[in-house]
Amino acid sequence: MSTDASSGTAAGGNAVPHQPAHTRMWLGYAALSLAFIAAYAGVSGNGLAQAIVFSTANLAAVAAILIGIRMNRPTCPSAWYLLAAGQAAYLVGNVCWYVIAAAEGRATAFPSPATEIFLASYVLNALALLRLIRARRAGRDWSALLDALIVTVAFTSGYFVLVVAPLLATTQLAPYAQLLAGVYPFLDMLFFLLATRLFFGAGNSWRALAPLAAWAAALFLADVVYGIHQVKGVGRDGDLPFFGYLVSFLFVGVAALHPAMRDVAAQREQADVAGRVRLIALGLCGLVVPALVVDSVRDGQRIEPIVLSCASAVMFILFMLRVGDLLTKILAAGRREHERLQQFLEAIPIGVDVRDAGTGRPVYVNQVAGRILGYDPGRVDVPGELPHLYRGGTGEPFPAERLPATLARQGHVVTADDIEVERDAQRRQLQVVATPIRDGAQIRYVLTAFADITAERQMAEELRQLSVIDELTGVNNRRGFLLAARHELALAERASRPGVLLFIDLDGLKRINDTYGHSAGDHALESASRLLRANIRRRDVLGRIGGDEFCVLLTEASRLADVDLWASRLREHVARHNDTSRQPYRLALTVGATIFEHDTPHTIEDLIARADAAMYQAREQDDGQDREGAVRILGPTPGTRSPGAR
Repeated sequence: MSTDASSGTAAGGNAVPHQPAHTRMWLGYAALSLAFIAAYAGVSGNGLAQAIVFSTANLAAVAAILIGIRMNRPTCPSAWYLLAAGQAAYLVGNVCWYVIAAAEGRATAFPSPATEIFLASYVLNALALLRLIRARRAGRDWSALLDALIVTVAFTSGYFVLVVAPLLATTQLAPYAQLLAGVYPFLDMLFFLLATRLFFGAGNSWRALAPLAAWAAALFLADVVYGIHQVKGVGRDGDLPFFGYLVSFLFVGVAALHPAMRDVAAQREQADVAGRVRLIALGLCGLVVPALVVDSVRDGQRIEPIVLSCASAVMFILFMLRVGDLLTKILAAGRREHERLQQFLEAIPIGVDVRDAGTGRPVYVNQVAGRILGYDPGRVDVPGELPHLYRGGTGEPFPAERLPATLARQGHVVTADDIEVERDAQRRQLQVVATPIRDGAQIRYVLTAFADITAERQMAEELRQLSVIDELTGVNNRRGFLLAARHELALAERASRPGVLLFIDLDGLKRINDTYGHSAGDHALESASRLLRANIRRRDVLGRIGGDEFCVLLTEASRLADVDLWASRLREHVARHNDTSRQPYRLALTVGATIFEHDTPHTIEDLIARADAAMYQAREQDDGQDREGAVRILGPTPGTRSPGAR
C-alpha cells in the first residue's frame, strides 16, 4: 500500500484530517511549563536549584513569545514585542534578585538592585496591554472601561488594606524604599485595570483573550499573596507566590503560541452589553469598599478610613457613570429597534395606518400609505373623513361607518375589497384589513393595512379572459360559453320564460384550408364570428365551441318566428360580406335551432345536442343545396328532437 505523505491520505483510503505541528506547539509548551512547576516543587529546600528552575521557566516564556510572533504573525506584533520585553526585563530582575541571592546563600530582600528592573517590566507589560486595547477599539464605548475601573478599585482597596497600609505602618525602610513599596501597588492596579479592560471588551473573541487574562490574574494574585506574606513576616523563597509567578509564565507563553493570538488584535471590540452575571459581580465589587471601611473603623485605624472613604466616593461616581451608561445603551437600543421596525414597515409594499382607538388620531403612518392613496392619511385625524374613497364600481362615497378602521374599533377584524380610491384621475382598487390592538381587554390602537390590487385584479381578469375567450375569434370558447349559458338558463328558469339555442356551422372550412391555406381559414372564422356578434343583442351569449362550430343562446327570443327574423338579418349580413369581401371564397353558414321551455327539464348540453341535430338536418335538405342563400336554417318544434339527431 502506497501512501502520500504530503496529503496525509492512504491509497484507497479516506483523507485523515490533521493539524500542522506548529499549531499544537502551545500544548508542548504547556507540558514543559508544568514540568518546570513540578521540578520547582521537587527541588524544594535547594535555593539555587529553585532559582535556576524559576529563571529558566521565565526564559522559556520569553522564547515562547518570540517564537509565537514569528510563527503566528499577529495583527499587532508591537504589542507582543512589548510583552516579550516585559518578560525579558522580569528575567533580568529575577537573575539579579533571586539567582544571585541564592548563589550567595542568602534570602531575597526588599529593596534590591533589581527593584527598578521589576518596575520596568510592569511598565512594559502595561504598555503591551494598552497597545492591544487600542488595536481592538472600534469606537468610544466606555462600558468596558467603567467595569474595569469598578473591579480594579474594589481589588486594590482590599490590596491596600491587607498589604500596603500594614507595610507602611510597620516598615523601617528608607524613604526611597517606601516610595518603591508604594509604586508597586500602583503599578499592580494599573496592570490589573488594563488586563480587565482588555478582557471585558472581548466580545465573541474572549477565547483568544483567555490565556492573557489568566496570565494577568496569576501575576496579580501572586503579587498580592507575596505582599501579604511580607506583612505577616512569613514569606520565604519558593513558597506559594513563586508558584503563582510560574503559572503566569505558563499562560503568557500559551497565549503567544496558540493560533488564537492572531485574533486578539484582529477582531474589533463589540458594543458592550453587560449580562446578569457581570452586573451581579459589579454589585458585589461595590460592596467591598464599604465593608473595608466598617472593618477599619472597628479596629480603630486612622489612615485606612480616609483612603477607603475616597475609594467609596470614586466607586459611587463610577457606579453612577455605569448606570448612566447602561441607561443610555438601553435607550439607544430602544431607538435602534424602533428605527429597525420603522424600516421594516417602510420596506413592505403595503400601506400601514395605526390610530388611537379612542380618538381615531394617527399614531404611525408609513410612506407607502401616502403613495397608495395619493395623499398623506396622517394629516387626517378622523378615519371617516379620509377623502376620495368610493364604493367599488360606483361613484358613491364609501360610508364612514362601514370603513374597516371604524368597525375594528368595535373589536372586530375586518376585511374589505370593495373600496376604491381616486388617484391621478384614476380609480384604484384597494384591499383593506383592519385589526384592533389590545392592551389586556382594552382596545388601544387600530392597525389598518391596505394594498393597491388594481394590477392584480386586471391580471386576474386577463387570466379569466384567457381561460374563457377564444384567442382567434375573441368570442367565448367552449368553457366560457357553457359557463355563461348555464347562468342565463338559470335566470330564464327563475323568470319562467322560454329561449332559443342556435347551433351554427361554418360550411366548407376544410375546403378553404386545403385550397387557400390555414390563414384563409382563420380569416373565415374571424369573419363568421364578427358577423354573428353583429347579429346578437347585449344579453345574448355567443361562443365558438369547436373548430368550425358556434353556438348562440338568444335570451330574448321564444318562437320560431323570432328565429326566422334572426336568420333573415344574418343572411343580409353574410350576403353583404360576400359581395364586398376580396377573399377568393364565399362564406356559408348552416344553423340548427331548438326552443326550450322553462317547465321542461333540460341542460345546456341537451340543448346543444338538439340544435346540432337540427343543423345536420338543415344541411342534408335538398342534398346540401342552399335554396335560401348563404344561410340555411332548420328549427324543430319546441322540446322535440330532429329525426336526424345523432
